[in-house]
Amino acid sequence: MIGRGSRSETPPGAGGQPLGPVARFIVYGLVGWCIECLFTSLVDLATGAGDLRLRGYSYLWMHPIWGVGLLLGEQFVGVMKRAGLSRLLRATLGMLLCFAVEYSTGAVLLAVVGLCPWDYSASWASVHGLIRLDYAPYWFLCAWMCEFLFTLVSRVHVWAPVAPAAAEPPAALEAPASLYAGVGAGRG
Repeated sequence: MIGRGSRSETPPGAGGQPLGPVARFIVYGLVGWCIECLFTSLVDLATGAGDLRLRGYSYLWMHPIWGVGLLLGEQFVGVMKRAGLSRLLRATLGMLLCFAVEYSTGAVLLAVVGLCPWDYSASWASVHGLIRLDYAPYWFLCAWMCEFLFTLVSRVHVWAPVAPAAAEPPAALEAPASLYAGVGAGRG
């Protein structure tokens, strides 16, 4: 029987250090890539552009965009929670933040690199080819689910390995003092 306060009852994430902003940036960028690949594979399947292999794709640019965007979203959700906003309103405002991040990063890439990796200009719902307003339900769902992601990531803690204290060698391994008798005698 496991007693109260035993090691087995320690909740996951207890102790250690929470992930810092750089680690969370890396995690969020990787999660973003996964979201992109899942989304593109399903959209391509639904539109007939893909097949059951579900080949998704993304862009290298998306890691820092998702990383920074989700770090901003993390702070934004915290502010909205402290303000007492409902979950529905938080997700709606989060959707607008997603549009703002997608539009602004696309515009920056267009200005700096000369092109944006995504081009929505063929869509009837496109705004300057940088966002698609018909993606609002997807961004709403993303904003809704990101609160779960933020909670999960906040529970991840890392432990720094602790070097054990130097232990005395067992008595059986120590040489008897009689072996050292006379060693160094006569030196001076």
